Amino acid sequence: MTLVEDVYLFSNSEIGTFQGCPRKWWLAWFRGLTPRLKEVQGPRSTGTRIHIALGELYVLGGSAEKAIVALNTAQMIDLSALRAQLEFDEDLDLRVAKLQSDFALEHIMLEGYLEWIQETGIDASLEVVGVEQYLEVDFPMHLPHDPQKVKLIGKIDSRVRSRVTGRRLFIDHKTVQSVRDVTLNMNRQMLHYHLLEQMTTAPGEPRCDGALYNMLRKVKRTRAAKPTYYARVPIDHNSHQIASYRSQIYGIIARIIEAHAYFRNRPANAVEQMQHQVAAPARPSRECSWCPFLQVCTMFDDGSRVEAALEDLYEIKDPLSYYGAREKEGEHEQAQ
Repeated sequence: MTLVEDVYLFSNSEIGTFQGCPRKWWLAWFRGLTPRLKEVQGPRSTGTRIHIALGELYVLGGSAEKAIVALNTAQMIDLSALRAQLEFDEDLDLRVAKLQSDFALEHIMLEGYLEWIQETGIDASLEVVGVEQYLEVDFPMHLPHDPQKVKLIGKIDSRVRSRVTGRRLFIDHKTVQSVRDVTLNMNRQMLHYHLLEQMTTAPGEPRCDGALYNMLRKVKRTRAAKPTYYARVPIDHNSHQIASYRSQIYGIIARIIEAHAYFRNRPANAVEQMQHQVAAPARPSRECSWCPFLQVCTMFDDGSRVEAALEDLYEIKDPLSYYGAREKEGEHEQAQ
């Protein structure tokens, strides 16, 4: 749960999860369930490992060498996890071969990207000015039925500044099928960062003006492949967009708090009797194909022993662990 000492802590991830599928929110955020087996194969895992690697490039003292080492390390960790999880599986060798194919693609992507930024000089004017900062700020809400305080939280990976224009930008990395993504300007993660920074910096203090996306295509760049393989896309958000985002999440957060109250006011065993259908119904979409709860989702609706399946396949983990919100309480500056 994200209710900590009578304070709700809301990240962009939780808000987006509830908006996308309330049932997924109920499982991942309210109940804190996560798969027992670590997923190490597929597009999402490739994206995670590339993001880890580039995280060692866009930091103070970052370098191409550190990025390559980070990728190798992430790959070896995931390979070890796969071997440990499927030690007695008859398809282990096939799964390992598939994972190593993913690894080969990732090296091609990363090494090609490093060559691209060197050849184009596209990073020459960028200076890293901030890395991995946790932000937390009060988010006033008027909810008489639930008077707990609300805070917005987020962890910003990197900020860069242009040596030419002086503009500051959030930077993010995306592994994609095509570098042409018409939805980038709708990305709520960066709007969330903008709102957090706007609410935590005093007038006149430097803040980011926009976002900078590194786009890396998931392609091995064979003779049959056609460029473009890499792109850098700047996206600006004006004050109207940030204000609109704030209004939208106000309504979403209000609905999440209502769902929290619904579940808290029922006996524990009621959760196991599909009471979630009222406050957190499933919302099927194409994104279900990469949901960690895909294999059990329909069991909630067909009378199956879904709780037994949850116990076998999932474990409880603090959904705020990524942000370090509980551990960092009192260590970071809080905007009041």
